Amino acid sequence: MTERGVDDVPCSNQPNKFAGSCVSVNMAEKEHRVEFKKETVSKLLSGHFKEDKTRLSSDATILMSEMLKVLVQEAALRSLKQAESEDCDQVHIEHFEKILPQLLLDF
Repeated sequence: MTERGVDDVPCSNQPNKFAGSCVSVNMAEKEHRVEFKKETVSKLLSGHFKEDKTRLSSDATILMSEMLKVLVQEAALRSLKQAESEDCDQVHIEHFEKILPQLLLDF
Protein backbone atom coordinates (compact mmCIF):
# COMPACT_ATOMS: atom_id res chain seq x y z
CA MET A 1 0.00 0.00 0.00
CA THR A 2 1.52 3.32 -1.03
CA GLU A 3 1.25 6.46 1.00
CA ARG A 4 -0.47 9.41 -0.69
CA GLY A 5 0.76 12.91 -0.13
CA VAL A 6 -1.37 16.01 0.34
CA ASP A 7 -0.71 17.02 -3.26
CA ASP A 8 -2.32 13.80 -4.50
CA VAL A 9 -5.63 14.53 -2.78
CA PRO A 10 -8.11 16.84 -4.53
CA CYS A 11 -8.69 20.06 -2.62
CA SER A 12 -12.33 19.33 -1.92
CA ASN A 13 -11.37 16.06 -0.21
CA GLN A 14 -8.51 17.36 1.93
CA PRO A 15 -9.14 17.02 5.64
CA ASN A 16 -9.26 20.15 7.73
CA LYS A 17 -6.33 19.56 10.10
CA PHE A 18 -6.70 22.78 12.05
CA ALA A 19 -9.84 24.54 13.14
CA GLY A 20 -10.21 27.64 11.04
CA SER A 21 -7.48 26.69 8.56
CA CYS A 22 -9.75 27.24 5.58
CA VAL A 23 -10.70 30.67 4.37
CA SER A 24 -13.33 31.28 1.75
CA VAL A 25 -12.02 32.83 -1.46
CA ASN A 26 -14.83 35.38 -1.32
CA MET A 27 -13.43 36.75 1.94
CA ALA A 28 -10.26 37.81 0.13
CA GLU A 29 -12.29 39.99 -2.22
CA LYS A 30 -13.54 42.09 0.69
CA GLU A 31 -11.18 44.68 2.10
CA HIS A 32 -10.19 43.91 5.66
CA ARG A 33 -8.10 46.17 7.83
CA VAL A 34 -5.20 44.33 9.43
CA GLU A 35 -3.72 45.90 12.54
CA PHE A 36 -1.47 44.71 15.31
CA LYS A 37 -1.61 46.16 18.79
CA LYS A 38 1.47 48.15 19.71
CA GLU A 39 1.73 46.30 23.01
CA THR A 40 1.75 42.92 21.26
CA VAL A 41 4.46 43.96 18.80
CA SER A 42 6.51 45.51 21.58
CA LYS A 43 6.34 42.33 23.67
CA LEU A 44 7.26 40.17 20.67
CA LEU A 45 10.32 42.28 19.93
CA SER A 46 11.47 42.84 23.48
CA GLY A 47 11.22 39.12 24.17
CA HIS A 48 14.20 38.62 21.85
CA PHE A 49 16.44 41.33 23.30
CA LYS A 50 19.63 39.96 24.82
CA GLU A 51 19.95 42.70 27.44
CA ASP A 52 17.23 43.96 29.76
CA LYS A 53 18.46 47.53 29.28
CA THR A 54 17.48 47.57 25.61
CA ARG A 55 14.56 49.89 24.92
CA LEU A 56 12.18 50.05 21.98
CA SER A 57 11.01 53.41 20.66
CA SER A 58 7.40 53.97 19.65
CA ASP A 59 8.52 54.71 16.08
CA ALA A 60 10.22 51.31 15.88
CA THR A 61 7.08 49.63 17.18
CA ILE A 62 4.93 51.41 14.58
CA LEU A 63 7.37 50.51 11.81
CA MET A 64 7.43 46.86 12.85
CA SER A 65 3.62 46.81 13.02
CA GLU A 66 3.51 48.01 9.42
CA MET A 67 6.04 45.36 8.37
CA LEU A 68 3.94 42.63 10.02
CA LYS A 69 0.84 44.00 8.33
CA VAL A 70 2.48 43.84 4.90
CA LEU A 71 3.81 40.35 5.59
CA VAL A 72 0.40 39.01 6.62
CA GLN A 73 -1.40 40.63 3.68
CA GLU A 74 1.17 39.30 1.23
CA ALA A 75 0.95 35.81 2.72
CA ALA A 76 -2.83 35.85 2.43
CA LEU A 77 -2.72 37.06 -1.16
CA ARG A 78 -0.10 34.52 -2.24
CA SER A 79 -1.98 31.70 -0.50
CA LEU A 80 -5.13 32.73 -2.31
CA LYS A 81 -3.36 32.74 -5.67
CA GLN A 82 -1.89 29.31 -4.92
CA ALA A 83 -5.35 27.96 -4.11
CA GLU A 84 -6.79 29.47 -7.29
CA SER A 85 -3.98 27.94 -9.37
CA GLU A 86 -5.00 24.54 -7.98
CA ASP A 87 -8.68 25.21 -8.75
CA CYS A 88 -9.64 25.21 -5.08
CA ASP A 89 -12.46 27.30 -3.72
CA GLN A 90 -10.89 27.47 -0.25
CA VAL A 91 -7.44 28.31 1.02
CA HIS A 92 -5.96 25.48 3.06
CA ILE A 93 -2.88 25.44 5.25
CA GLU A 94 -1.13 23.46 2.50
CA HIS A 95 -1.42 26.45 0.17
CA PHE A 96 0.25 28.64 2.78
CA GLU A 97 2.98 26.05 3.29
CA LYS A 98 3.72 26.06 -0.44
CA ILE A 99 4.19 29.84 -0.65
CA LEU A 100 6.05 30.24 2.66
CA PRO A 101 9.66 29.57 1.48
CA GLN A 102 9.53 32.18 -1.29
CA LEU A 103 7.69 34.65 0.94
CA LEU A 104 10.43 34.45 3.56
CA LEU A 105 13.10 34.91 0.91
CA ASP A 106 11.30 37.99 -0.42
CA PHE A 107 11.18 39.57 3.01
